[in-house]
Parts: sequence; C-alpha cells; structure tokens
Amino acid sequence: MNLNIGSRWMAVTLLALATSVVGCAKDDAATESQDAGESDADMPFDDDGDPTTVTLADGKLKGDLDGDAVRFLKIPYAKPPKGELRWKAPVPNGPWKGVRHEADFASPCPQAPSQQVADGSHNEDCLYLNVWRPNNVEPGAPVMVWFHGGGFTTGSASDLVPTSTDTRWYDGHVFAERHGIVVVTVNYRLGVFGFFAHPALKDEGSPLGNQGLLDQRRSLEWVRDNIEAFGGDPNNVTIFGQSAGAGSVCLQVTSPGSRGLFHRAIGESGACKGLSGGAAANVADDIIAYAADHGCEGNDVLSCLRDKPVSEFVGTDPIIRTDGFDALRANFNFGTVIDGKGGFLPKSPDVYWKNGDVAQVPYILGATFEEAQLYFLNAPVPASEEEYLTEINDTYGDDAASVLEVYPATLFDGDFRKIMTRISTDQSVCGIRDHAALAADAGLDVYLYDFNIDWTVAGGVFGPCHTSEINFVFGMPYMETDAHGEIADVMNAMWANFATTGSPNYDGVAVKWPKFASDNDRRIDFADDITVVKNFRKAECDLWRVVAH
Repeated sequence: MNLNIGSRWMAVTLLALATSVVGCAKDDAATESQDAGESDADMPFDDDGDPTTVTLADGKLKGDLDGDAVRFLKIPYAKPPKGELRWKAPVPNGPWKGVRHEADFASPCPQAPSQQVADGSHNEDCLYLNVWRPNNVEPGAPVMVWFHGGGFTTGSASDLVPTSTDTRWYDGHVFAERHGIVVVTVNYRLGVFGFFAHPALKDEGSPLGNQGLLDQRRSLEWVRDNIEAFGGDPNNVTIFGQSAGAGSVCLQVTSPGSRGLFHRAIGESGACKGLSGGAAANVADDIIAYAADHGCEGNDVLSCLRDKPVSEFVGTDPIIRTDGFDALRANFNFGTVIDGKGGFLPKSPDVYWKNGDVAQVPYILGATFEEAQLYFLNAPVPASEEEYLTEINDTYGDDAASVLEVYPATLFDGDFRKIMTRISTDQSVCGIRDHAALAADAGLDVYLYDFNIDWTVAGGVFGPCHTSEINFVFGMPYMETDAHGEIADVMNAMWANFATTGSPNYDGVAVKWPKFASDNDRRIDFADDITVVKNFRKAECDLWRVVAH
C-alpha cells in the first residue's frame, strides 16, 4: 500500500477542497439608457453624489448597498475568451452602452463538477471581477485584489462558504466597512482553458500556457486604469490569495511583466514551491497526445480544438492511452509552465528568488497548523506499525531512517492518521517557511504566521486545516463563535493595515507581529491566545529541507 505522500503534498499545496463555487450568471447586463462617460479622477462617484454609481471609460456602472459598503458585480475586464480567443492572451473588453447593473456574480470559469458545484461550469464568458468600496469612500483608499484557490482547476470569485447557500466566502464588505479598503475579487481561466501549453500556440504568437496567470495580470491592469473611479489608489494595491491563489500571488511577485501593478503581497497556505511546472517543452508530448485524443492533429490542430465544445474538455471520463504514453484524462492536470523569453514565466521561480530578482514588496506568508487534515479525514492510512514502516521505507528509500527519527511510529500514541497528516502538513508548512527565507534574503519585509484555530462550519469541527483561515481574514462573514469573531477582528484589521501601510501592526493591537528573518524564525501564532513563536517545527523543517518529497 503506497500512499504516495509526495504526490499528496502537491495536492495539498495546490488544491483548495472547499473553494469550489456555486455562482449565478446573467448573460447580459441590465441597462438603463444613459451614455457612457469619462471618470473624474477627483471624485469617487458620479456628479449626482450617488455612491452606487460610477463612470468608467468603458461606461457607467450601478452597484448596490451592502451594509455600509457598495458592491459592484460582474464587471468585465477582458473579452470572453472563446472561439478564436480561446487560449489567447486576454483582450481588453470593449465599452458598453447605458448603465451596467448586475445583481448576480458571473459564472465560474469552465471546470469539472466538484464538492460545491455539482454540475461544474461550461461557460467561457467568465472573465469578470467584483468591487466593494466604502459607502463614503475617500479618494486614495487602499486596494486589495483577491485571487481564489482551487488548484488552478476549480473555484471562482463567488465561492460559497461550504454547506452554505447564501454566504460568499470572499465577501469584501467587512474590509470596506471597517477599514476603508476597496476590495476586488477576480475570476481567471482554469485547467485546460487556463494552462494549456500546446507548442502550436507559440507559432501563432499566443501564450504558451499560463493563460490564467495572464488573466490575473490583466485584472491588475484594469485596476490600475479604473480603480480611481471607485475611490481606490492605483499606487497602493495589495494582491492576496489562498492555496492556488497564494501560489498565484507568488508567481505574480516573481514574473517580470507584473511588476509595478501591485505594492504588497499576501499568500495564505501557498508559495512558489512546486509551481514552476518545468519547461513547456517537457509537457509538449503529453499535450500533443491530449489534443490527438480529442481528434485534433496536424497544421489545423488549434482550429480543431477551438471548434470543440467546452463539454468535451471538462467533466468527461478518463481517457486511457494504450500506445506507451501515460494515462491521460479529459481533466488532465494542466498547470503552470516555464514559457520562455517574452512569456509570463521566462525562467524558473527558483532562479528569480535565489537572485533576488522579484518585485520588492512587503509580503505576508503563512499556513494552517494542520494543513492536510481536511484531506486525511477519509484517506487510506497504514493500519499497523508494520504497514507504516513499509510505507515510509517505500516512499523515502535511503532517507526513511531520517524521516522515522522525526516521525516515529509512536508519535501521537501510534495514531497513523495523525502521523500521516502531520508529515504531509509539515512538507507544506516548511516549504512556505523556506520560501519566506528566500523572500527575506531577497530584501523583502516578510511577516510569517501560523493559524491554529479549529474550523467550525455546519456543526462540524475540521481542525485548523487548509482553507480554515479564509473566514477569519475576511472578518467572519459567517459567525463561528463569539471568541472566533474576536480573533477574526484582529486578523482582518492586520490584513487591512498591511494593505494600508505595509505593516500588519496597528495602534492598540495587543500582540505585535515581528518581521521574519531567515536566521531568526519568528512568526505570529493565531490561536485562542495570539502569541509570537520562534523556530516553529524546526526539526521537521530541517528534515524536509534535505529530504525530497
């Protein structure tokens, strides 16, 4: 029984099990007959003083009051990437007539069915963003732009709290109401539509993969060009995200073409580790085979693929090859690649970070205390000490003795589910710690955290696992307990103050969050009692720094 711990670590790093989405979409904006006009950079709303109206270069918007905030939904930042635009770089959207007023979020980008989206999504018209701003916003407000998680295969800006039918996880109104922040949440292409690196794309001058990351960059360009109309400061933009969203943040900090579009960064349960995907040439044979499995080969391969319906790529059964290639799936694990000169990621992230050649912005990084717990609730684990020793020896070979020294069979009183959970968790936590060291050595102000509060949702307690900090960061859109609400107040304020000043510490905070340094591992521990801890899991991280996983 080989449980493939290393592969599962990658899944824990990239997948946000509970960040899939139920989203409602309208194909056409509801409009009122008014002409589009130019925005007035000196005013955060239109001349009539109505805080629910905004004028952009592309046209007028009307939002809705959301408590003491105003919410604008489903704003296009690029043309629908379908037909001839499938797998192209995002193209700026055109202007609209009248007043665009959307009551619902945009559809999620195409994705297979998941725990939260029973039917998945087949709608390529998905490149939209949402904006929250304070009702009485003052010009020059800080801006926060959120990239959702979901392993680059699922999720959207409208993800629901798990088991909820009406509460959005990424609800920006608390940031806006309490702290005067303008919040933006973004859809971006996923899976085969967002990370497709067929060699023929280069020949036509299209991106060789990483289309979803280019969507994110395009959304940041939209923010740069339009956010003043909402009262936001385009020179004070923080990008933040969780899981694959945190990996996205790290890759935006890495990519030379994204620099200057943001000024602070926050990565929750994710960094650049394992996200380079290798050179695009390394996956070319598999991508070509994938296209052939869909009946597309030769000079017209892209035209053939672009004529295919979304349903042929998303949500179908596995396709097994018999000619020597590895088994391929219709939901093949498309991911980021090194796309070469002129691309989003010309070189490996490791090269940029080791050379300090990254965006020089303050950076918050962190993880949850038991990242992998959510994934091991029902996963198969060794049933005896003999099976455990066999698993470790089969997985780590010559390094097995070192692993067993740190994780003996007697750990947690021989509870092998807890042991396997901790092994997978530490590979994630320690990878983020090591990335924080690279960032600090590159000259960035780095703040590292651990989140150690049980996730209580729908009457279940899932522990401090992957995704469990999201609700706290957004200021508790759904209330878990009063005590949790108090901690959420602190975290929400720290994230907001970081976006405002570059430091999470604010006047009156009881525990100051120290800067992290590679030779002085201090981090804040968000637990029932917030404290500062030093050398968190040092022995474990010393191990995973030298053992391949």
